[in-house]
Amino acid sequence: MTDHLEIKKSLLKIYPFSEGNLNLFLNKLVFRTLKKKDVFLRKNQICKEIAFVNSGSLRLYTEIEHREWTINFFTENCWVSDIESLLMQQPSKNQIEALENSNIALITLKDIHRLMDIHPGFRMLNALMANFIISSTHITAMIAKSPDERYKDLLSNHPDWVNRFPQMKIASYLGITPETLSRVRARVI
Repeated sequence: MTDHLEIKKSLLKIYPFSEGNLNLFLNKLVFRTLKKKDVFLRKNQICKEIAFVNSGSLRLYTEIEHREWTINFFTENCWVSDIESLLMQQPSKNQIEALENSNIALITLKDIHRLMDIHPGFRMLNALMANFIISSTHITAMIAKSPDERYKDLLSNHPDWVNRFPQMKIASYLGITPETLSRVRARVI
């Protein structure tokens, strides 16, 4: 059984949709279960949908020089997609995989466009895309801050991630090796 309440709350944060419009949106959703390590989006695949994480977690990552770099983690009540591939309808340079068994609700870009044609309020769905944009603060931190400062920022902004995700994935999000993360954790704690 899927709980639509959190999806409705998420939509109501961006626009005061009527119950009828919320139901129009909810009727377009397709529910899917991903097992740990299942891939939601593969590299070179064109992203055609966005997903709401009902339970579990996913990560968006890329490979550079045979190393994985985690761009972002998505947990319950987050919207997930590869924004560049979705909007440009071009092959993704990234992958999105489930880090845990996850239940997601999908809506296609095509259905979003249809909803926008039905009611102008659905144009506000563009605000969902803000979840997919890589924070310029995170990018700047990767360049300007020390590993210790990046780890402290992670502890301040996402303390749950530290115990929820494998340390190797946390290290790749922080742009450091797992060995460096071990040393940083020892210093910070």
